[in-house]
Amino acid sequence: MEISEFFPDAFSAAIVSAGSRARLETLKAGVPVFYWDWKQNLDVMEQPDGRKFEVCFIAGAPRESNYRVIRELDQTPT
Repeated sequence: MEISEFFPDAFSAAIVSAGSRARLETLKAGVPVFYWDWKQNLDVMEQPDGRKFEVCFIAGAPRESNYRVIRELDQTPT
């Protein structure tokens, strides 16, 4: 999704920067981060140790078990 269609460039840059900082702070706190990878078209879980996994969310499941790991993702840049 191209955010700059709707917002000035400086605002878009601030959004991206804030999201990046939040991701890094969450990982540093030892908590995995879940996000949609637009380039690979996948739901991803990133672990604090750097490993990334493709996940599938399970509708209606309790919060701690509402996903299943499909596969570990290759660490080569895409």
